[in-house]
Amino acid sequence: MILSIPRSIQSPHIPLRISMLEGLEILKSTGYEITEEAVNEHCLKVETPSFSAAIYVKDNEVSSVWYDDPIGRDSTTGKEQKVELYLSRYGLLSNWELRMDNGWMHYWFNPSDKVAMVYGIHKDVIRFNQYHAEPANLVR
Repeated sequence: MILSIPRSIQSPHIPLRISMLEGLEILKSTGYEITEEAVNEHCLKVETPSFSAAIYVKDNEVSSVWYDDPIGRDSTTGKEQKVELYLSRYGLLSNWELRMDNGWMHYWFNPSDKVAMVYGIHKDVIRFNQYHAEPANLVR
């Protein structure tokens, strides 16, 4: 069996904080049908043979983007490379910090670009969210 190490991503880059209409245009550019889902949260989703992607909208702005991308799934190294490729879409790799690994999810934070990413280890899915770091209120 030949293991694949991804060198690029086929899914479209959907920036956070763009308008819902801009997000829809990016989903439409795939050429596949856009569906609406409202299981836990309302989202607009596209499924292609190569990947699935969804946008979550808050106040008419893309607040989260979800990807289900099978590239690199056949090896740990492939998955790690895919995560790096996705992280680099939303900021410099040097700005990202892996702050929590609970065995199911990896929680990455990029305070410079105000973006967070959650990587679901077992289902191999990725979600980017707007991130607003707030200082802790210290009780004296």
